[in-house]
Amino acid sequence: MLRIRTVAAGLALAVGVTAAPAALAPAAFASAGRPAAIGSFHGWRAAERAAGFGLKHPTRLHGLTRSGLIVVTRCEVTGQLGKRDVFASYGKVQHRFLNISQNNSGAPCGDFGEAKKLRTYLIHGARGTLFGVCGMKGEPSCHKRDIFLFLTWRRHHIFYVATSHDERRHVLVNFARSLRAVR
Repeated sequence: MLRIRTVAAGLALAVGVTAAPAALAPAAFASAGRPAAIGSFHGWRAAERAAGFGLKHPTRLHGLTRSGLIVVTRCEVTGQLGKRDVFASYGKVQHRFLNISQNNSGAPCGDFGEAKKLRTYLIHGARGTLFGVCGMKGEPSCHKRDIFLFLTWRRHHIFYVATSHDERRHVLVNFARSLRAVR
């Protein structure tokens, strides 16, 4: 059992909790090379411009469609408020669901609570750790499909979290490995 820090806001968006309007309103534009805005965006290129760093988007969606817009927010960790956190969700949390979050702080921007470390995988040349909200008192078995899984890794100072609910482990890993640069 392990308490790890990562993207609570992304999961909140995935489960249907909407962010505060102030958190999604565009910010004043900054100088070139710095994050310029926060908000919700229809496309990955617009989200990338707002985030101020190179984003990756999933290419294997396993039959799911994006649910909502791509959200760019501030990293909510002390000392990292100038960094950006980007979320996109696919499917519906009541059924099958996948989410990708990426930030330029190089570390988690939130906390998803207690989770059990399940396994490590190689994701784009980086070691990714798979955690599950399972196998603890009051939680379902880690062999069940209807659990939340979190796959976290860091590559070139970008921190990634791929999240799933009601998906098999290999689907989440395949989703994470399908990330490609926005062009």
